Amino acid sequence: MYTKEQKKNLYKAYLQAGAAYKYAEFKARRQFKRERSEKTPYKPGSIGLSVISSAIKKEYGRILSRKERKSLAKAFGKPFKAFYA
Repeated sequence: MYTKEQKKNLYKAYLQAGAAYKYAEFKARRQFKRERSEKTPYKPGSIGLSVISSAIKKEYGRILSRKERKSLAKAFGKPFKAFYA
């Protein structure tokens, strides 16, 4: 059998092996930071008007949302004009 000193050393090695295993598992499963994007950030209005928005602007004088256009049509008793791409 093992002496008292050998048992103590074996127990130390057992604890260290468990700690090393947990540390390796932690390192293997960690998530890395994403790298910063190389693309320039989008600035609103930089693309320009689409075909639909330019048609709405031509019809109403400014760009209105669908909800606003529906309420205007309802208020004036006109049929709602839908703009499609």
